Amino acid sequence: MLHVGPAISKGGMGAVIQLLASSPPEGWNSEILPSHNEGGAFAILRAWWSARKNLKIRLRDSDVDIVHIHTASNWSWTRKKMLIKIARKADIPVVLSIHSGDFDKHCRKNGNSVKYICKETSTYPVVLSEIWMERLSKWIENPAIIANPVPDVDSTSIRNKNSFLLMGRSNPMKGQKIIIDAAQILLKEGFDFTIHMTGISGNYPGVTCHGWVEGEKRDVLLSTCGTLLSPSKWEGLSMTVIEAMARGMPILASSASTGVFINSGKIIERTPEAFANAMKHIMTSDDWLEMSKKGPVEAEKYSLSNITKEWMSLYNQVMNK
Repeated sequence: MLHVGPAISKGGMGAVIQLLASSPPEGWNSEILPSHNEGGAFAILRAWWSARKNLKIRLRDSDVDIVHIHTASNWSWTRKKMLIKIARKADIPVVLSIHSGDFDKHCRKNGNSVKYICKETSTYPVVLSEIWMERLSKWIENPAIIANPVPDVDSTSIRNKNSFLLMGRSNPMKGQKIIIDAAQILLKEGFDFTIHMTGISGNYPGVTCHGWVEGEKRDVLLSTCGTLLSPSKWEGLSMTVIEAMARGMPILASSASTGVFINSGKIIERTPEAFANAMKHIMTSDDWLEMSKKGPVEAEKYSLSNITKEWMSLYNQVMNK
């Protein structure tokens, strides 16, 4: 089984591909074919050209049973359509994972293209949740539903309640500005706190910026900060949110994470004032500890072992058709 997508790029989709490829279902071998690179338009085009060439070469070897393509919206979709055509020409079935948190918006402009691709008998679309199945039902009929997996991590409630974390790449839709403004509100009211923010650089009162983090530094932040902040404008299914749950870190998130958790987090209006008020409540109430304890329980359905079983079921279904 060949995973095709932005496996070496920053962000949640790359993390999902790496995790799935490193833990294939029993009886399956997996490989990765990167289709994206950081560094601007030319680097992206060069990576796509390379992916097209290498996919054709790889499928000539006749030992790939399924091409598992991972797509977002807009230009990601446009590039992936071409790769789907290559797999079809080689008579290899395609499992199509839709990751983007704004794919419904994409479909309102490009619905006919999505319908055409997903209706093909050799294409098996996969969405992240029942909510996404409902949102995309006008364009995608009867998709499989398989959530993102959370890696095996340790949970702990030994954390600093007054320490917050916003983890993500640098992008306005991630809501960094909302939290920077929320910090100013809390400072004016005399609260003692720290906000750790990844993906960006700069100097903001009450905020420690870390740039892009990975590896041990990422683990330290997720293991010690008290509460995760996720004020995103949209999300498919945030890898950081479900990992924070598994680690015992409560969540304050925008409505983009509706349905992801029940008692291990709270949905907050996407304004600085609303997040500031929610952060004040976390720091001054007893809710934090109970939310922390609920996280690993609610994250169990996203565990890598459970999600891998779901992929095995789908792959075997594709092969038996």
